[in-house]
Amino acid sequence: MPPAQTLLALDGGGTHTRVALITRDACLLAHTTGPGCNPYDRPDWAEHLHALLRALPHNGLCAAVLGMAGYDGARPSSHQQVNVARAALGPDIPLELENDVQTAHRAAFAGGAGVFVLAGTGSVAQARAQDGHTTRAGGWGWLFGDEGGGYWIGCQALNHAARFLDDPTTPFAPFACAVLHALELPSHGPHASDALREWLRTRPHPRSAVGDVAPIIHALAQTHDPHALAILHAAGTHLADLAHTACRGLAPPAPAASATPPAAQPLMGLPWSYGGSVMSSAVVRARVSTLLGQPATPPALPPLGGAALRAAQLAGWEVDAAWVHRLATSLSVQNTQP
Repeated sequence: MPPAQTLLALDGGGTHTRVALITRDACLLAHTTGPGCNPYDRPDWAEHLHALLRALPHNGLCAAVLGMAGYDGARPSSHQQVNVARAALGPDIPLELENDVQTAHRAAFAGGAGVFVLAGTGSVAQARAQDGHTTRAGGWGWLFGDEGGGYWIGCQALNHAARFLDDPTTPFAPFACAVLHALELPSHGPHASDALREWLRTRPHPRSAVGDVAPIIHALAQTHDPHALAILHAAGTHLADLAHTACRGLAPPAPAASATPPAAQPLMGLPWSYGGSVMSSAVVRARVSTLLGQPATPPALPPLGGAALRAAQLAGWEVDAAWVHRLATSLSVQNTQP
């Protein structure tokens, strides 16, 4: 009996990478997860990527699409990403790599138009008009960008903790203590400051470790902690700014004689949607919705689904609304979305 025809879909972010095999009837045959595979901040990205791609069976594989953080076809590191993927999958499988926000946008709108806000470890927004024109904003990385993402949220929280360790009389002392206790670090005593420094020094991947502090802030916000809420509100403000900036790129240029551009409809009349671990926070989503002036459209698919849709196109499969619905159900049941 011949093996089932499958597609390989990959969603590779800064902290986690998810890979799935999808059958022709949109069922999830197998999936696996591993560390992030962004070449900009993981020296071992190639090893992780190769191992994940080899972990799933390739018999019957018709096409593969990899949505990866840090990918851009013009970058030398992206050529390396293609080479690693090709080495793992072989020379004959139709293969395409793209940036992870492009994959997630396709998933959220099932290939249609809209404004997508991605906030995982980092942050970026992409807008796509009805005519297919696409712009993006953000995605500059953790050193001088990615405001509102998980790493940014973790930095804000750890900054509060560090300032508390310098001055325990600060008004945000309860919040700082809660963060330190959640990390199983002391909040008082002669070694408390060194413990926080050692925590960061000993993390295998410090950026991911700081990003993993964000769920602590989400949990504290659910208890109505004012400082946690303030951090998440600020994150939402940054993310809404990214969405507006991406939309401005879709607007036609103002006439040369005009001193100011004409008033634009909010989000150019497009729906907006979201993805990434930070956007799982109701507080963040509500803040972004308020600033964008409209509620979010829930994503049609998790990011892996966006890679699967493109892979189906590469394989020449027929994909309709029922196929997309079955895929969404299959991926959500297996809890493969970030």
